[in-house]
Parts: sequence; structure tokens; C-alpha cells
Amino acid sequence: MKSSLKKCMAGMLLITLGIISCKKDSTLEKEDAAVKTNQGFGSISYYAKVGRPGIRAASVSSDTIAGPDSLSLTVNVKWSFATVYVEKIAFRGKSNNLLDTTIIVGKKLDIFNANALAGVIKLPSGAYKDVNVKMFLRKSPKSDFAFEFKGTFTNSTGGTDSVVVGSSYPFEANLTVSDVAIDPSVGYNAVFSFDLNKVLTGITTKELETANSYIRPGNKKVYSIWKGGSQEVPYYDQVIQNWQNVAGVTLVRE
Repeated sequence: MKSSLKKCMAGMLLITLGIISCKKDSTLEKEDAAVKTNQGFGSISYYAKVGRPGIRAASVSSDTIAGPDSLSLTVNVKWSFATVYVEKIAFRGKSNNLLDTTIIVGKKLDIFNANALAGVIKLPSGAYKDVNVKMFLRKSPKSDFAFEFKGTFTNSTGGTDSVVVGSSYPFEANLTVSDVAIDPSVGYNAVFSFDLNKVLTGITTKELETANSYIRPGNKKVYSIWKGGSQEVPYYDQVIQNWQNVAGVTLVRE
């Protein structure tokens, strides 16, 4: 009887140990799978900033110095404020298959801030060709403009006036970058640079002084190139034509 009882208890112990062992094996397999899954993806962080690639400044002014009486040179604006409302960001590239992915951002960015992060896109590891990175700008639900830039310039009489350039219409920065190899151990930054010096290219000081304007407190004059509806706005079409040269992108390893 005692012998049978011992055999029974030994059997139960073996079964218990077997169950524990199975649970441990199952847990390890899940953890290993999670690690492998994590190792199979890399990331690209999307940033937006003022200036040409590699340049950061507290304010930006035009490289072309346009005197007050100049009729042929672009107005020289010292830009000091710039925001964009990023609706979404996207990545498109070819690896084994075409990958086209988009994430919603919904964020207003001060692009004078060098750390203006729009969002991060996770991508399967691999080598990608024919790569396009995109940033979509539009008016926010809270009525933030798609983009809004402010600065000052020397008027034709030698005084200082202000200028505001903005739009409620959607804009897209769709840019091609070099081929990229996504690796889980290395992160990438896609830095969208907005060269404000090119916003008013082709518009002289005297021409800007014929744009829509209003007076702020203190008798300060503000010229406005801003569109939020179907109305015609002087020089707005010129700004839109310049837009394709305003945005650029650099893809760099972190």
C-alpha cells in the first residue's frame, strides 16, 4: 500500500514539473518571439525646422539684400515666427514589395524649434529604393493655419513694417531621398527644412507694399499675403509657385 502511494505521489510530482516546464517554455517562446518581432523593425523620426539642411538660426533673413528703392530684387525679410500644422506623415519605398504607409499626426509645430518632432514611422527592416517621404500640412480643427510665417522688412521710406504669409489650404511636401537600409539597431531622422528666404522670391519691396495691409496698435503696419477662401489675394499665387522650392528634406542616421 505504501509502495503504491509513493508511486502515485512520484507520478503527480512528475506531472506537476512537466506542467511548470511547459509553462516556462511557452513564456520563453513568447518573449523570444517578441524580441524577434521588435528586432525586425526600424524607425524614421520626422522633424520640421526653418532653414536649409544643416542650418539652424533664431531668425532667418534673405541672402539677397534688397535696398528700399530696388525694383528688381526680392524683398529682404527677417523672419522670426513660423508654424506649420502637420496633419500626417508618410513613407513610400520599394523593398521586396512596395511599402506605402501613413500615420496621422495632428500637431502644430514651431519650426524655429530644432526639436520639432512631427512623428515616428515604424518600418520593417530591409533595403528600400525609390524612397519618398511626405509631410501633409492643412488647417487644423482649431483653425490653426496650414502654415503661418511672420517677419519684418525695411520699407521704401526706411522704416520697419511687418509681413504675414499664411494659408488655410492643404499643402504637401513630397520629397525623394536616397535609398535607405532600415536596421533595428539604427534610427533615422527625416528632417524637413523650410527655407523661408524663398517664400517671397520674385516679390520686391515696392511690390509687397501694394499687398493687403492693416494697422496694428501703435500705428504699426502689417502687410498680409494670406488666403483662407476663394477670394483673390495679391501675390498669393507667387507664394504657391515658390513653395516647391521652400521645402527640402535630409535623411540622416541618429
